[in-house]
Amino acid sequence: MASSTDSAPRFSIVVPCHDVRPWLRPCLDSVLGQSFTDFEVIAVDGASSDGTDRILAEYAAADPRVRAITLTEDIGLGPTRNAGLKECRGDYVLFLDADDLYTPGSLQALAERIDATGRPDLVIFDYERIFWDGRVVRNQRHDAFAREGEGVFTAAERPVFLTFLELVWNKACRRDFLTLHGFAFTAGYYEDAPWTYSTMLTAERIATLDRVVVHYRQHRTGGNIHATRTRRQFDIFDQYDRVHAFITSDPELAGWRKFAFDRSLDHILAVLAKPERLDPEDRAEFFHAAHRFAKRWKPEGYAADRTSRGFKRWMLIHDDYATYSTLKLSSKVLHVPSPRKAVGKLLHRGDLDPNLALYGAYWFKQYACSPRAIYEKAAELVPQLRGVWVIDADHVRAIPEGVEYVVAGSPAYEKLVHRAKYFVSNMNLPKELEKRDGQIHVQTQHGTPLKTMGTDLRLYPQAAQDLDLDELMRQVDRWDFNISANRYSSEIWERTYPSYFEELETGFPRNDRLLTATLDEVRAIRAGFGFDDSNLVVLYAPTWRDAKDAVRTPSGLVDLGGDGIHVDLDRLAAAAGDNGRVLVRTHYSLAKGAPEAHSDRVVDVSEHPRVEDLMLAADVLVSDYSSISFDYANLDRPIVLLVDDLDFYDNTRGTYFDITEFPPGLVARSADELFSALQTGRFAAAEAAKHRQLFREKFCEYDDGLAAERVVRRVFLGETELPPIIPMGDRKPAPSAHRP
Repeated sequence: MASSTDSAPRFSIVVPCHDVRPWLRPCLDSVLGQSFTDFEVIAVDGASSDGTDRILAEYAAADPRVRAITLTEDIGLGPTRNAGLKECRGDYVLFLDADDLYTPGSLQALAERIDATGRPDLVIFDYERIFWDGRVVRNQRHDAFAREGEGVFTAAERPVFLTFLELVWNKACRRDFLTLHGFAFTAGYYEDAPWTYSTMLTAERIATLDRVVVHYRQHRTGGNIHATRTRRQFDIFDQYDRVHAFITSDPELAGWRKFAFDRSLDHILAVLAKPERLDPEDRAEFFHAAHRFAKRWKPEGYAADRTSRGFKRWMLIHDDYATYSTLKLSSKVLHVPSPRKAVGKLLHRGDLDPNLALYGAYWFKQYACSPRAIYEKAAELVPQLRGVWVIDADHVRAIPEGVEYVVAGSPAYEKLVHRAKYFVSNMNLPKELEKRDGQIHVQTQHGTPLKTMGTDLRLYPQAAQDLDLDELMRQVDRWDFNISANRYSSEIWERTYPSYFEELETGFPRNDRLLTATLDEVRAIRAGFGFDDSNLVVLYAPTWRDAKDAVRTPSGLVDLGGDGIHVDLDRLAAAAGDNGRVLVRTHYSLAKGAPEAHSDRVVDVSEHPRVEDLMLAADVLVSDYSSISFDYANLDRPIVLLVDDLDFYDNTRGTYFDITEFPPGLVARSADELFSALQTGRFAAAEAAKHRQLFREKFCEYDDGLAAERVVRRVFLGETELPPIIPMGDRKPAPSAHRP
């Protein structure tokens, strides 16, 4: 069905938003990708601070069915929904939380069900919980749809549908029904309860759709305001006061009093039982507040059921917190610490050294990347901070003279890891390392993600060979700070590494050098390879292929002997002209460098200690799906992507977007196309430059030469007012030395 902008749409879908950038795109895509298209999306942003409003504006500009409303303050979930409800024009109104999803074909099925049941007041549909690790769990009462969902009915005729969780987003509501009765959401937590009872008990015609429409996201950490330790949990009493006041106000609803009373006590007891919702010091007060609530609304002649659940209700009604807390304590299993943890506690004795930072890069094999940039900037800005590099015994030669280091696994290393206040690395630290209270871990990452990362790897079995998600999350839980170069990356890091960490949107420190190096420095680097200004230098830096060049295991990558090289290197040099030269950089995770048989116009720099210098030396980058393209774009120099195996790569590893649709320059689908682009000069033509500019604006957002300083000031000096991002037009990338 085609959508119409002139007439009212069939559905209005209200999406309340607040700081939901990791999940918002999948949510909106699940709606906009529906086969049924006659709907509008009313997305309301409650003064987000994470760029949610920019994402909404982007979608609204791209699709006329999306309307974005931005509020000046965060007024809470209920009032935010009200703001969207006022703007609805559709025949039916649906509510979808910004981190949840619609399953394919759902709106079509819902429209057909509405027609088949004669436009009921409400249509209730099913949902599934989806978990961060890929698990999918069905609604426990899903069988009620098949058993009792036929036809049209009232809540009194089918009370089972009021035993579901009090949810807003599992119903389609006829808009004129909502308008007639003036339904609106209340402020505060647990706002679903008054809405559910008032709409369900008022509706004269209710229908069901026996279909999973919503995938209800269960966050590993955060994401659910109700599962947050806060005094706002006490809002549940106000909300159920409203439920009981509504029922009491209508004599015809008197038969619901005991039902609603039991349900409300059960909900309150469920909140009380969850340690993640209430601070220990608030539990007794919450219990006594629950008693006062029960006293207010206990129906005349009420008697608690002679069941375990009934006994818990009895304790609330009689304010017997002593018995409740005793039973709660006795239900806990005594935990005896393991000998390993006991030894660990002994080792952890002693104060942390606030002026000691450990650095590591690429599994302790290099002195490189963003940890190096942070280390060098810290030496300048925080001279009292002692920086020590952790290095593998077989790679000690990588540490320059004058840089203090410790060999990984040595007694000196064991001593330092228990004393150091800070850890800065571009990889996850060894799993056996126990993080002490007060220690701070900084994850610098080592590139903007094009290829699938983190928990998303589970979708690609070849790339996720024996992936241990629990171990991955245990390591991610140690991160205190995570560094990002752009908002695009931040969305992916926060979604694929679901844990608590502060996102440092500072830019990548290792890219500072691309913005600050002088022409003399560029010439000096080139001279080190024997190049002068007349040479057109091509840096060829391919990534590796899962299950072809290497395979991922829980202990790391296993090299399969591949090198990722997809071109004849001598032909590549020849295509660059008589003065063409090639620097070839195989992926750091692969032991095998470039093939040895090549002319003196090709230099294997796979072991070169600093990829930033290779980028500075190059006049053009040839890559594929590697994150180096995102870094090199900072130089505003030509880029060509060789994607001759795009289908293979997408099927085995997967990418977050089609790089050929939004490339950083020219796209070559074969080696011959690549050679032709170099020979004809198309690699540096205006069309390629236009692509590069758009790419830079999106992905070089924060890389302005000050990233390392921002990290040092935030992490080591505790500053929150950091140097502002320099606008793209005011940046001066390091110049190319090539003079034809």
